[in-house]
Amino acid sequence: MNKITFARVSGYEAAVAAAAQADVHVIAAEGELLEQQITDLADETVRLSVAGKHNLVLDLSRVHHVDYRGVRQLAARARFLRGAGGDLKLCGLSLYLASIFRASGLFAEFDLHDTVESASAAFAYAALRVEGDEN
Repeated sequence: MNKITFARVSGYEAAVAAAAQADVHVIAAEGELLEQQITDLADETVRLSVAGKHNLVLDLSRVHHVDYRGVRQLAARARFLRGAGGDLKLCGLSLYLASIFRASGLFAEFDLHDTVESASAAFAYAALRVEGDEN
């Protein structure tokens, strides 16, 4: 069973709820994510990875706009986390947000899910597949 921790990103502040040995760490963003907020978010993903948290879910269900220029940073962090054996999964994209990600040309770089639970389950499923391959 995955242990899930939550953080909220609102405005310019990123407050992270620390939880030791969490399998999945969820960052729930709110409002409008301009380039600076996305930079802060991207930096937080690196800090979490350095702390051993490589399985991240970015919940965008409460976000009403994303600056398209920041999508490249998120895609780079997803690749970074994959290189560390994890991933950055996105969930809760509205049709509007999905169109911004598509317009950036980087839509296919992300593993997208409808809900936090679905994204978290994808991590659990991947872990089970790896364990099955080892046996």
